[in-house]
Amino acid sequence: MDTTMDRDREAQRVLDQYGRLLRTVADALLPGYPEEAEECVQDALWTYVDGIQRWDPTRGSEKTYLCVLVRSRAKDRRRRLAARREDSLEEHQGALWAEDHAERSALRDGLRRALEALEPEERRLFTLRFLYQWPSAEIGRTMGLSPNGVDARVTRLRKKLKRLLAQQGLGWDGKEDTR
Repeated sequence: MDTTMDRDREAQRVLDQYGRLLRTVADALLPGYPEEAEECVQDALWTYVDGIQRWDPTRGSEKTYLCVLVRSRAKDRRRRLAARREDSLEEHQGALWAEDHAERSALRDGLRRALEALEPEERRLFTLRFLYQWPSAEIGRTMGLSPNGVDARVTRLRKKLKRLLAQQGLGWDGKEDTR
C-alpha cells in the first residue's frame, strides 16, 4: 500500500467484506477466547494488507487466502494457550467419583496428587486429550507423534491414571471423546 490512508481503506474494505467470516473461523478454533480470536483476525488482516503481493489469485480466492491466514494464526494461538494453561480440575468432576461420596475438594485434591505424579509430557497429553478433547491427529501434530502413537500413549496414560486415582481412593471411568 502506498499511503497510510490507502492501507486503512483496504483494511476497512476487507473487514467489511469478510469480517464476520474471519471472526467465525477464529472463534471456531478458539472457543471461549474471544479476545484471542479477535487478535487473530486483526493480525491476519494487517498481514494481508501489508503483504498483499503474497496473495496469488491463481491459487485461490481472496476469501480463502484470508481464511487460511486466520486459521493458521488461531491454531498457533491455541497451541500456545494449551501449553501455558493450568489444568482446570473442575472440568473433571463429572468423570470422577469416590467410593464414599467424598466432597468435591477431596476429588480435586486426589486428582491434583495424581496429576503431580505424571511426567510433564503425560500431563500435557492429559490436558490436550481430556481437557481440550483434541483428536489424536491434532495432538500428534502438536507433540510430534503419529495418531497411532498418541492413541497408544493415551491408553497407557488412562491405565496409569486409574492406578494413581485408586491409590487416592478414587475411581475414574476413563472414558473420553475419541473423535
